[in-house]
Amino acid sequence: MYRTSRSLSRSEYEKANRLAKKDFLANISKGKEGYLPCLEDIIHNAEIIKEEKLGLIDIPIERIKGTYYHSRSLSFSANFYPLMKIDSEFASKWINLYEAHISEGIRDPVTAYEYLNWFYIVEGNKRVSVLKYSDAFSVRGEVTRLIPKWDENNPEIRIYYEFLDFYKKTKINIIWFNKEGKFKELYELIKDYKKKSDFVENEYDELVHSVYLLFRKLYREIAKDTISLTEEEAFLEYLKKFGLENVPTIEREMSEQVNELIEELEERLGKPSEPLFKLPQIFAGKTLKVAFLYNTSIEESAWTYSHELGRRYVQKRLGNEIITKYFENISDLKTYEKILEQLEEEKFDLIFSTSFDFLQNQNTKELQNVRFMYFSGYRTTKNINTYFGRMYEPRFLSGMIAGAMTTNNKIGYVASYGIPEVIMGINAFALGAKAVNPKAKIFVGWTNTWRNIEYERDTSEYLINEIGVDVLTHHQDSPEVCKVGEEYGVYTIGYHIDMKDYAPTTHLTSVVWNWGVYYENIIKDVLRGSNFSLFRLFSGSEKIENFWGGLKSGVVCLSPISKIVPSTTKNLVDTVKTDIMENRFHPFRGGIFDKEGNMKVSEGKDISDEELMKMDWFVDNVYYS
Repeated sequence: MYRTSRSLSRSEYEKANRLAKKDFLANISKGKEGYLPCLEDIIHNAEIIKEEKLGLIDIPIERIKGTYYHSRSLSFSANFYPLMKIDSEFASKWINLYEAHISEGIRDPVTAYEYLNWFYIVEGNKRVSVLKYSDAFSVRGEVTRLIPKWDENNPEIRIYYEFLDFYKKTKINIIWFNKEGKFKELYELIKDYKKKSDFVENEYDELVHSVYLLFRKLYREIAKDTISLTEEEAFLEYLKKFGLENVPTIEREMSEQVNELIEELEERLGKPSEPLFKLPQIFAGKTLKVAFLYNTSIEESAWTYSHELGRRYVQKRLGNEIITKYFENISDLKTYEKILEQLEEEKFDLIFSTSFDFLQNQNTKELQNVRFMYFSGYRTTKNINTYFGRMYEPRFLSGMIAGAMTTNNKIGYVASYGIPEVIMGINAFALGAKAVNPKAKIFVGWTNTWRNIEYERDTSEYLINEIGVDVLTHHQDSPEVCKVGEEYGVYTIGYHIDMKDYAPTTHLTSVVWNWGVYYENIIKDVLRGSNFSLFRLFSGSEKIENFWGGLKSGVVCLSPISKIVPSTTKNLVDTVKTDIMENRFHPFRGGIFDKEGNMKVSEGKDISDEELMKMDWFVDNVYYS
């Protein structure tokens, strides 16, 4: 009998362990910490003004967020499930606790801190893990509350102080709001509640168990995440609609009310809007004449070369449907204007300018037969549109690789200019590194030029010799950074094109532009007479009237990852890549803080395209001079 029972408990641990690993990878793929949060790290820079003993209380399992000690956090995934192997001493103790819970229940209280109404376990982590896995509601615990200093400019602190007043009156800790004023609003709705049982000391405890938890259960079942309203806010709406005196305690009766509420909320909050455009009718068109303008020579710039590869690709793919022509080394306005006049005279239909250097040239208004496409531009008119790519997506993936490969947590980034396009890439790379290695730091060296081999070499050597970085990447137009990395034996990540040939022994991967994919899609669209309607299709935003394709479009990607990189890291990168392509994860998903500790992207929210295009701040693990 013992062996059978032990075998079943062991199977439960193996199941919990598999779920822990799944949760760990899922969190990493979303740019979050995979291990259990630890309060030691969370309050490291917080100013705690008071410790308050709450005594022995019921701690809702859902409000237990982590452990106190960093060393213990590494034994659990973020959902508190066990990560240690089945043959470990840890696993044996977990199994013993699981058997005790099944046979008689876990009775020994845990010890915990409460901070911002989240609970962090000091002693009893395995007990909580077993209870989480067993879907228990609460655990008894000796709790000490840590109260942070009041901060008028911090909305989270303001909400917490509002909660403290609410808790003092009700002792309710299972309800939490993310908006100010909601705790006060709830208290006004429930303050006159009269308990119905003489066996309950606290009327609000009865209210939670007989009313709120029943509502929460029904709301989760019926709404099924179709309404963008938290269950706490929905509970407020429920009480306002029906009144506390009309709330039933019978599930069937409350279910009818909740259904009625949800129908009302769906009508009030609206339904997903229909697409704002439709693809045009395909019609036979003339041969399209397309010109490509390069501000440098093809041979000296990886950036220009990537566009030339795109031109060759689309010419081969579309054959006699198009005629392409390119002009290189357009380094001054006079040459640029002369080429424009030539293209107008030769009746070219579409011009791709691979730089925004000449975007402000007013002569474009006089060329009525030509449609202009400017890379990374900021101005659109009837004959001008802009195009770019979500390079931050593969930048994030390459950051994951760098974070996994560094041995001293110092990673170098040689950057050109402090403009949104470059800052966006640095931040995405830093967030990717941080996702797999919370200790990773990104050190940026500026060259203030797109291409200057001497500056790129000097900056790379400075990062290696003075800072001590052991991984290098860049936002430059030449492969010089990779060459320097190869000379010094430092891991390298290239840009624009696959740069493995420039660093055959140290190259990890490159973030790459596949302009041929873009050119083919947009030129086909023009041939069909759509006037660039596919911009919105690719960018996913009706507000930005330009093309901004990402991994899913194929315009940006990673080059093949080197054999140097462990297979576990490759598999993780592939998982995150799939999540990005299927819109399950955004590299800039909050909460994200800048260098000054300001929250720039709220928890669980994705940054908007407009905010990306104006980015002028750095995430908290970026260092620069």
